[in-house]
Amino acid sequence: MSARSLCLTKPKKFGDRPDVIYKTILRSFKKYYLSEFNDVTDYKRKKRRISNHSFLIDMANEYVQDRIPESEYEDLGLFITALVQPKLPSGMESNSRLMELSNIVCEVLYRFNKSKMNDLLSYPQFSFILKKFLSIPNLLEFIGEKSSSPEATQNLTAQISFLAER
Repeated sequence: MSARSLCLTKPKKFGDRPDVIYKTILRSFKKYYLSEFNDVTDYKRKKRRISNHSFLIDMANEYVQDRIPESEYEDLGLFITALVQPKLPSGMESNSRLMELSNIVCEVLYRFNKSKMNDLLSYPQFSFILKKFLSIPNLLEFIGEKSSSPEATQNLTAQISFLAER
């Protein structure tokens, strides 16, 4: 029996690896804010017509004023922009801070490791919006029933609690 067929016969469990749990949480985090961002700004429809970073940042600032008015961070719109559009079109490369933040988000979402996640969470703005996401009602339902066992769901819940306390 080949190694490939062994993999297919033994189902993988969602909650066995912490990196898989973190990636799932972080991708759901992005999905949540992208959905919320679109609800406020109609981003999906306007996306193709965005010609510069300032228009996108203005939309993000509109989102922050509407959905996160309690934020103490004046630049939270920049962090929302990096989260909802981590892969910036080439015409938007003139804002160096946005480029830096977008690169960090891309690294965490698509080439995850704990060090990169710590880089992301070293920004209090990202920690703030992550904690806000982790406090939404029915978070487990939003993330989706991806666990294959009660233990896996318990692991997911434990990792969510750990991230919320950071």
